[in-house]
Order: sequence, then C-alpha cells, then structure tokens
Amino acid sequence: MNRDESFEDIMAELNSQGGDDEFSPDMHQQRTRNNTIISNFLGEGERENAVVIAPRYYNELLTWALHRYLEAEGWKVIHVLGYRYSEPVYADVNTDYDQYENLPIEACLLVEKGDSRFTITIYPVETSSVAAIKVEGLAPKKEEIHQFARGVESISEKQNFYRGKKLKFDGRIRFLHLPSNLWESIILPPDLKADVQANTIDFLANQGRLARYGIPSKRGILLVGEPGTGKTLVCKALMAQSTGVTGIIANAEALVCMGYISNLYELAQDLSPCIVFIEDIDLIADERRRWVPLLSLLSELDGVEEHEQIITIATTNHLEIIDKALSQRPSRFDRVIELPRPAIEYRREFISSLSGKIPMDEGTQRYLVDRTEGFTLAQIQEIVYTMVIEYSQNNHDDPEQFSFSEEEVTSAISRINGRNGHRLGFNTPANHGYARTMREN
Repeated sequence: MNRDESFEDIMAELNSQGGDDEFSPDMHQQRTRNNTIISNFLGEGERENAVVIAPRYYNELLTWALHRYLEAEGWKVIHVLGYRYSEPVYADVNTDYDQYENLPIEACLLVEKGDSRFTITIYPVETSSVAAIKVEGLAPKKEEIHQFARGVESISEKQNFYRGKKLKFDGRIRFLHLPSNLWESIILPPDLKADVQANTIDFLANQGRLARYGIPSKRGILLVGEPGTGKTLVCKALMAQSTGVTGIIANAEALVCMGYISNLYELAQDLSPCIVFIEDIDLIADERRRWVPLLSLLSELDGVEEHEQIITIATTNHLEIIDKALSQRPSRFDRVIELPRPAIEYRREFISSLSGKIPMDEGTQRYLVDRTEGFTLAQIQEIVYTMVIEYSQNNHDDPEQFSFSEEEVTSAISRINGRNGHRLGFNTPANHGYARTMREN
C-alpha cells in the first residue's frame, strides 16, 4: 500500500480515462446533486482531504477495511450516495472461503461521530489504475481526517484477509478451495516427491537457516512432463500442504495482458511467503518469440528488484521450446524436474487408490496394471471411468465391487486410443523409470 499519489493525480487519471461516457449529462446531474447534499452535510468552510491508495486488485480489501474501521471507531453512516450513478454500486466482497459481505464499491458515504462529519468517496476501480478512497471534511478537522485515512490503511495492511490463503488471480482475487490431504494422495517415486518438497514448502520453512549461508529466499521450479503426468495436481497439492503460506494460481489467459505479470509478483511479494503457480508456461515462454510477457517474467524472476520468500512453480509439456533464458538459467528456474509416466509399482498404487472410490476386484486391478504400461495416471483414470459409465448404461444396479472382464478393459483402452495407434496426446516412447531432475549446463 502507498499514499504517494495525490488525489489530484487520481482525479486527472479518472478524467482522462472516462471519455464522453464518463461525464454524461446524467452523471453531471448526479455530481451536482451530490455536491449540494455534501455541502449541506459538511457545512460552509475550507475543506481538507486525505486519500488512501492501493493496487487495483485490492479494491475489495480496501472497502472492507473502511467498514471495519467505521465499526471499530464508532462512526455512523448517515447516508450513502451514488458516485457516477443515482444509486451506489454494491458487490458481494469475497472475504474468505465461502464468506461474502455485501459492501459498496462505488459510492459516497456521509458519516459522523460526535461533532465530526466526513464524506468518504469510494472511487470506481474500472476507470483507474489504482483503488482509492477519499476522506474529506472541514479544515479544522485536518488531523482527524488524516488519522481516519491512516486507520483504514492500517487495517487493510495488518488484517489483509488474503494473506496465507489459496487464491486465483486474474486481475481480481478469488479464494480457491483445495483439499487438505492432496499431498498424501500424490503418487510419485519417493525421491522425486522429496525433491519437489525440499525445493518448495520445506525451502520456505527452512529460510532462517538457509539465509545464514547466503542462499536467496526465492526459488523457481519447472515441472516437465506429458499431459496427464500430474504436474498440475502436484502444484495444487503443494499449495494445500503449505499451511500459512499464500498460494496464487496465475490465470493462463491473463499472462499475455499488459501489466499482469508485474501485478502477480507485486501481489505475491505483499502476501509472502508465497507460492506462485504458472501452468503451461510455454504459452508465453516460447523461445521462437521473445515478447513482452516473457521479458516481464524474466525481470520478475531475476530482475534488479529481487523478490523474497516467493517460490515460482511452472509447468510445461514442451521443455524443448522453452526459452533457454528460463529453462537453463538457475536463479530463474533453479530446478527442472521431469514427471514421467508411472512405472508398474506406481500404476498398481494408483489403481488401488482408485479402487477406494470405485471398488474393483483384484483380478480387474491386476489386469489394468498389466495393460496400462506407458499410460499416464490421467489416462488410467479415464479407462476406469469409461468402464463405469458403460456399466451404468447397461445395468441399473450399483455393485459392491466391479468385476470387469479383460474384454471390457481392452474395449475401454481402445476408446481412449488415437486412430494412429498412439495414445491420445503422446507420440514419444514411454518412460517407465523414475523421474529425472534435469539441468543442461
């Protein structure tokens, strides 16, 4: 948060961005009406104002902080006016998992406490590069006006309800539900699982010790593997496992938008310690075109302004096209870790795990293990789903345990195979061994 930008700067920005629509006759009429009501409410005399400024993505946090301050300090809301429109604009502000408060996000509040009367203007975030609230009153109340603004700012910083939570960020922040036991359900070779954990959540937990050896408090991990090998699930499981650490999932479509990546890391730094998850990074990191989003990411990962206590985990299906400035440069992505198709023992473990929800007899499980060499876990899951769907079409009972024939398993496998004989999504030989950690020098 900062308050370096003046109210005049904000107004200039609002005016320049508004265009003809912003100041339509109806809006002019609304402002004239507001000015009359405000003058009558505040009384005659010179006025003083203070402005609270925050990044645009904190607009809902800022209006929430305003209302917490009003409640805590005993201010009474006398009237709520519209700002651009005849009525104030309200929204359901997401303050926690499945928790919402209906609050004004564009309005002018008339408040009083004792002999003090102020107006609180909540500016529309759509027309500005910042979220802003203006506190205004008569000049003799100058100190109280600035104290009010500092109080709102303090609550927004110290009681930031996003800190330590799991979030989705597309320019707007939303809470993300993740099952708490995801990490235990991840099926990977033990050494790979330990390697991933050591370079992410354990790395953050050990910061105090590592800092003594001059190890930077940021890290980048690039997970590589064919579709269906579990890259996304691993990332979400790490976030769920990291109690007290903020997790932010980037929006793939927003990655190409101007300013998104810098906002993403600005948010991550403010909410640190933090894990940032960027799925399918090849969308912006293709070495065949060096464009603004890639350059922005390079700057955030290893720029002049170094971030602290931020882990970046990215995934790709195509390591070969990733710009080498990312894939072969420690301090940007320090580790490149490959997730392979599962070996027989991990297929057996996964199918046994699936049988916990979809009971299958031992014969079915054994045959599935034998017939799915070279398949990904996602493909194996789809084979089982296909058999259950077909069973449900032809039968009305719900068996205590499914007993699928070899023919049924073979038929389900054929349904997810491509016409050219390759399994859908793959044209490369299967890797049946353990995962590899890779770093080309």
